[in-house]
Amino acid sequence: MSQVNNLTYLPKLRPGPWVEDPEINKYLNDVELWIKQVYDNLTGITELQSLTVANLTNIPATDFDPSTGRAATIYVSDETGGATLAFSDGTNWRRVQDRVIVS
Repeated sequence: MSQVNNLTYLPKLRPGPWVEDPEINKYLNDVELWIKQVYDNLTGITELQSLTVANLTNIPATDFDPSTGRAATIYVSDETGGATLAFSDGTNWRRVQDRVIVS
């Protein structure tokens, strides 16, 4: 793995005057975040949010309606029968393996 893959090294590459200027420092922080997001997308590894069944009420499935181009997949840690992946169908959170509503 190269140093680019580990973004903790990037701040060390900043010249002293850059670190002292808050606007430049914010810009560089934003660039680092963008690079990390691009890298994460290119690696093919997606980090899912882990939720409990009780927490699902805080994230309405209707906020992620696939017909509008928004979709979401989550990890439900305490679903009936054990932990599982779930997705929004635009109305409910459903288990990936059998499309049953998460309970």
